[in-house]
Amino acid sequence: MPVHRCDIDHNHDHARGGKTRVDNLAHLCRRHHTLKHPDIPNAHRWTARQERDGTITWHTPLGRDYTDRPTHRVMLI
Repeated sequence: MPVHRCDIDHNHDHARGGKTRVDNLAHLCRRHHTLKHPDIPNAHRWTARQERDGTITWHTPLGRDYTDRPTHRVMLI
Protein backbone atom coordinates (compact mmCIF):
# COMPACT_ATOMS: atom_id res chain seq x y z
CA MET A 1 0.00 0.00 0.00
CA PRO A 2 1.45 3.42 -0.87
CA VAL A 3 2.32 5.32 2.28
CA HIS A 4 0.07 8.25 1.34
CA ARG A 5 -2.91 5.89 1.64
CA CYS A 6 -1.88 4.49 5.04
CA ASP A 7 -2.73 5.33 8.64
CA ILE A 8 0.03 6.37 11.03
CA ASP A 9 -0.30 4.02 13.98
CA HIS A 10 1.34 3.59 17.37
CA ASN A 11 3.11 0.23 17.64
CA HIS A 12 2.58 0.23 21.40
CA ASP A 13 -1.02 1.46 21.60
CA HIS A 14 -1.39 5.08 22.63
CA ALA A 15 -4.54 4.10 24.54
CA ARG A 16 -2.34 1.74 26.60
CA GLY A 17 0.45 4.20 27.35
CA GLY A 18 2.44 4.15 24.09
CA LYS A 19 4.35 7.36 23.38
CA THR A 20 4.00 9.37 20.18
CA ARG A 21 7.61 9.06 18.98
CA VAL A 22 9.18 8.14 15.65
CA ASP A 23 10.34 4.77 17.01
CA ASN A 24 6.77 3.94 18.11
CA LEU A 25 4.98 4.86 14.86
CA ALA A 26 4.41 2.94 11.64
CA HIS A 27 2.47 3.48 8.42
CA LEU A 28 -0.14 0.72 8.22
CA CYS A 29 -2.85 0.12 5.66
CA ARG A 30 -6.35 0.46 7.11
CA ARG A 31 -6.84 -3.34 7.24
CA HIS A 32 -3.68 -3.95 9.28
CA HIS A 33 -4.38 -0.96 11.51
CA THR A 34 -7.85 -2.33 12.27
CA LEU A 35 -6.48 -5.82 13.10
CA LYS A 36 -4.51 -4.46 16.05
CA HIS A 37 -6.90 -1.77 17.24
CA PRO A 38 -7.45 -1.76 21.03
CA ASP A 39 -11.25 -1.94 20.76
CA ILE A 40 -11.02 -5.47 19.27
CA PRO A 41 -11.35 -8.20 21.94
CA ASN A 42 -7.98 -9.68 22.99
CA ALA A 43 -8.95 -13.11 21.64
CA HIS A 44 -9.15 -11.66 18.10
CA ARG A 45 -6.55 -8.86 18.16
CA TRP A 46 -3.25 -9.09 16.31
CA THR A 47 -0.16 -7.46 17.82
CA ALA A 48 2.78 -5.90 16.06
CA ARG A 49 6.38 -5.34 17.15
CA GLN A 50 8.56 -2.96 15.16
CA GLU A 51 12.35 -3.41 15.09
CA ARG A 52 14.89 -0.62 14.69
CA ASP A 53 15.25 -1.36 10.95
CA GLY A 54 11.52 -0.86 10.40
CA THR A 55 10.70 -4.58 10.21
CA ILE A 56 7.34 -5.36 11.78
CA THR A 57 6.61 -8.79 13.24
CA TRP A 58 2.90 -9.54 13.46
CA HIS A 59 1.64 -12.00 16.06
CA THR A 60 -1.78 -13.56 15.39
CA PRO A 61 -4.37 -14.69 17.95
CA LEU A 62 -3.59 -18.26 16.80
CA GLY A 63 0.05 -17.87 17.87
CA ARG A 64 1.63 -17.48 14.43
CA ASP A 65 4.21 -14.82 13.57
CA TYR A 66 4.57 -13.04 10.24
CA THR A 67 7.42 -10.71 9.35
CA ASP A 68 6.87 -7.65 7.18
CA ARG A 69 10.14 -6.08 6.01
CA PRO A 70 10.15 -2.53 4.66
CA THR A 71 11.10 -1.92 1.07
CA HIS A 72 14.37 -0.04 0.61
CA ARG A 73 13.45 2.06 -2.35
CA VAL A 74 11.93 5.39 -3.16
CA MET A 75 8.84 5.42 -5.34
CA LEU A 76 7.88 8.66 -7.07
CA ILE A 77 4.25 9.07 -7.98
